[in-house]
Amino acid sequence: MEQMLKRREKIIKSRAQWRSQNQIKKIKIVMTVILTALLLSVAAGGLLAWSQMRDFFEQKAQNTSLQASGSASSDVDSLPVYDDSLNLMLVNLSHPLESGYKAELTDYDGYRVDQRILPALKKMMAQAESDGCPLTLSGGYVDSDEQNRLYEAETQRLMQKEHLSRVRAESQAQNTVGKGGCNENQTGLAATFSAEGKKGSDFAATKQYHWLSENSVYFGFILRYPGDKESLTGMGSQPDHYRYVGTENAVKMREYSMCLEEYVAYLAQQPQY
Repeated sequence: MEQMLKRREKIIKSRAQWRSQNQIKKIKIVMTVILTALLLSVAAGGLLAWSQMRDFFEQKAQNTSLQASGSASSDVDSLPVYDDSLNLMLVNLSHPLESGYKAELTDYDGYRVDQRILPALKKMMAQAESDGCPLTLSGGYVDSDEQNRLYEAETQRLMQKEHLSRVRAESQAQNTVGKGGCNENQTGLAATFSAEGKKGSDFAATKQYHWLSENSVYFGFILRYPGDKESLTGMGSQPDHYRYVGTENAVKMREYSMCLEEYVAYLAQQPQY
């Protein structure tokens, strides 16, 4: 009898211990769930805060970039818009200027340019000066006869100074000066700049060149002869020579990393609606 009582007591104790252990397990599970939920909530909050901070700093960086550009695009909407038959006029050795073409010339800052680019040119130069990068206009329209004189003078120089044959001298002169009618100086849509007494290849070392690299497209101007596009343009690098193509085209050309020859060919391949 005593043994039966002891066995019953042992069973009762075992059941009590089991219930206690089961309750402890349940409490542990609940606590684990609560802790996991808290950790997930903290992590989600951290991710949200990080995302908001990232967006804030990205927006701030974009605003800083726009400010650094001297609010170059602020007056773009007020600039005149021309047809691409003018903006994208392609003139090079393979595409001579159409006979009978006449630029609508006007005088500006000691040079002649097509009057249709004058509003954009003036605003660009004014903005550059406002941003502490004053530009000096050092070239504009050149008529065909004068261009041929420049071309022949360069050919003679190369023959005499570099001892090149006439064929080689002419080829090199075409790469740097260009013949009359095969050079876009005859369009009146191009402008050459200098700064701090530096021009030509030396212009690339000026802050004005870097300002133009960032901002010229907002006024419709592109660097016409980049050094990495010589095989396409047929001209050597000219960091001081800019060409008006219209703001929309200029922005796209920089986005696509295209020179004028590439961009004109690209547009010709697009479906016409």
